[in-house]
Amino acid sequence: MNANTRQESAFSLRHHFIRSPQSDHAIMRLEEVHQDTVRTQNSKGLVIQGPSGVGKSSLVREYIRNETVGNPDRIRSVLVVEMPSSPSKKNLATAVLVAMKDPFATARGHSAEHKFTRIVTLLKNQGTAMIILDEAQHLVDYKKVGAYEAADWIKSLMNETDITVVLVGLKRTEGLLWANEQLRRRFSASINYGRYEFTGETWKQFASLLKAIQGLLPVQSISFLSKDMLQRFHLASFGLIDYLIKILDRAVWLVQHNGTEGIDLDALSQAFKDEVWSQVPSERNPFSTSFDFRPLIGGREPFENFDHPSA
Repeated sequence: MNANTRQESAFSLRHHFIRSPQSDHAIMRLEEVHQDTVRTQNSKGLVIQGPSGVGKSSLVREYIRNETVGNPDRIRSVLVVEMPSSPSKKNLATAVLVAMKDPFATARGHSAEHKFTRIVTLLKNQGTAMIILDEAQHLVDYKKVGAYEAADWIKSLMNETDITVVLVGLKRTEGLLWANEQLRRRFSASINYGRYEFTGETWKQFASLLKAIQGLLPVQSISFLSKDMLQRFHLASFGLIDYLIKILDRAVWLVQHNGTEGIDLDALSQAFKDEVWSQVPSERNPFSTSFDFRPLIGGREPFENFDHPSA
């Protein structure tokens, strides 16, 4: 394999942050809430909620990149912590200390209270300005006393510091706020980071997103912007950027591997089958010429119950 082939094979849309009006708004609100915290010197919270696959994690990475580009000393100013699947105030504190690279993070003899005090001290010493708690829906999913204690722990941390706290999670994350009035007051700012739907302004934004994506591809392709293609891509992805990336990354690979002229319906049809639904009938493949243009939300179809998952 020569150098050019290796470079082509390394292409992935996941190496790029694909901007959209929705992502621009979310990044702007992150910065505004942070500036509110700086200005008032009181901790403030923000909730970013949306379904799996819309790009919330990519959004967080892009915000951090913007914060630290050209200024590596600020790399610790934003701390990202993955919420434990069974949160309690002690294991949440441990997760925060691990993210801070504290050598005593997992010390067994340290109580939750000791860990909390250490976190407050380290946050101040390290100049941390924002904590982002990812997978925050675990606070709602884990219906035990520990989860309520963890929510109170977050409230206490905000009382003791002047940092911005961001909860990032699935749509049900806001259920935590309705169950805890004091948290609801602290996290009054909220962003609904949703999937692209087939109506109004969101439809225009979806077209803008596909145009940006097409501009990044390293191979030729048919136009993605006709009404027919927009509808095919929307039904194939359910308006979720993760599925768009899976399909188009695979289509690029197929073109490069097979030496064909560019991405066409055949390449997209095969990519959808490879990455989304391996047993798809021709009439249900959005890129097939025999596609029936019905949403893929039926029984055992890719997006069954996606908007209304079981509890």
